[in-house]
Amino acid sequence: MKRNKVQDLRVSDFMSTDLVTASPDETLGDVLGKMKSNDIHELPVIERKKLVGVVTMRELMRRRNLPPTTKVSTVLEIPPGIGPETPLPEAAEQMISAGFRAIPVVKGKALVGIISRSDIVRALVETRALEGVVVRDFMTPNPQAVAEDDTVEHAVQIIRSLGERSVPVVDKHRHLKGVVGLKDVVDLFARPKVREQYGDRAGREEKVVIEVKSVMRYPPLTVGPDADVQRAAELMAKQHVSSVIVTERDEPVGIITSQDLMQFLAGLREREQLFVEIGGLEDEPKDTYDEIYAVIQKEMRRIAPLVQPRTLTIHFQKYKPEGDRWKYSLRARFTTAHRIYYAHEFDWDLRVALTKLLDTLYKRIVKEKERKVTERKRHHQST
Repeated sequence: MKRNKVQDLRVSDFMSTDLVTASPDETLGDVLGKMKSNDIHELPVIERKKLVGVVTMRELMRRRNLPPTTKVSTVLEIPPGIGPETPLPEAAEQMISAGFRAIPVVKGKALVGIISRSDIVRALVETRALEGVVVRDFMTPNPQAVAEDDTVEHAVQIIRSLGERSVPVVDKHRHLKGVVGLKDVVDLFARPKVREQYGDRAGREEKVVIEVKSVMRYPPLTVGPDADVQRAAELMAKQHVSSVIVTERDEPVGIITSQDLMQFLAGLREREQLFVEIGGLEDEPKDTYDEIYAVIQKEMRRIAPLVQPRTLTIHFQKYKPEGDRWKYSLRARFTTAHRIYYAHEFDWDLRVALTKLLDTLYKRIVKEKERKVTERKRHHQST
């Protein structure tokens, strides 16, 4: 019944109506200041009382070479259409698909509110929809981390490649020291003096000199792997943060983010087709996406008869370990009606890496099915 309760909620039940907005003629420096002082990542842009788009921290980070005097109209994005009566699971799915942390709520053409990830987390907490879900079964295991003395630029690249998720900060023994996310670097983009240290001069000949330890949050919020996910969501809602690190013996063994909670809610929506989220390949040509979806479709024909697929999230990371060749690192999270499966794969060839990743998921599903059959046989034999 708890899940049905959260499924029945509408955007109007949890949207914020205390709005911070921008106009197309404001500068990027103006909106960065508003984002920092209000702790938000998206600003609805209003012209003559009508919504004309959104300016996002994600886009400002992507185009951080633009001077602070640039007008907002230059970086305007069009959000998906969300109304007050839109069901919350559908709003969560729209947010994930569009890559927004918050989406304006519109009635006609008038802006009436905004629904954010934190509002979704609050809805899950209040409906207690995550009670009985164990952190170990829900978290993303073996999270990517950055070192204290890594550059902020490196951390930003990791955060972007992971779909704007926060990342743990560790020392040389992989002991947890802090956490860094978008929120922690907003201030750097808002200060022109620091922009020069970022190497934003002509030709970008300078490299970043700011280290992660100077911007990370400490102490990070943590839970143990045997805790209830409800507890992790409560911590996020109370402390207004987007991630909780899962630790064992002071080492990060997993992470739960507000994006994961969004995917949980989106997975509750009744659907006929698998909902797929691809991240980390924003600079790739459209043909690459078409190829990826074709491989997923083919592999899902094997998987679908075994389980009821709901959501598949794959984050791609490109890096150059040597020479001019790119290597691809892929992480997948596959939600079915009864369980979450994870896989991690890498290869020089993107298609090969993706095929191996989905094959790993298939094998894990088969293994889980076989385990359940064995358990049932043992149960029957003992009764």
